Amino acid sequence: MDLFWLGGEGPQDIPTWAHVYLVTTLKVPRESLTGLRSVQKIGFWDGKWVSFIRIYDPRTSDEALQIRDFTSLDQHPELVLYEGYWEKGSDRVFLQRGKAAPKFQPE
Repeated sequence: MDLFWLGGEGPQDIPTWAHVYLVTTLKVPRESLTGLRSVQKIGFWDGKWVSFIRIYDPRTSDEALQIRDFTSLDQHPELVLYEGYWEKGSDRVFLQRGKAAPKFQPE
């Protein structure tokens, strides 16, 4: 397994590719994504160029308000709602629920 990453960005809105995956594949209610933030970093996973992402709710605690980049959540994995990656060449998306993710009942 190759794992390498570069840089990182500050908190942003959830990107469209992640939003679509959360709603259509993980069946997360669209309204529950309001106010959530994401942090990303670019890197390689298994030899492929990917964008890693972590999604969290900045309203949950003082620690959540202090998140500045992707690695900030290394110290607080309990804040991660969803995490995964997007393969840039193939547009393949993989996201999974984190420790803080609520359980939703199917409609």
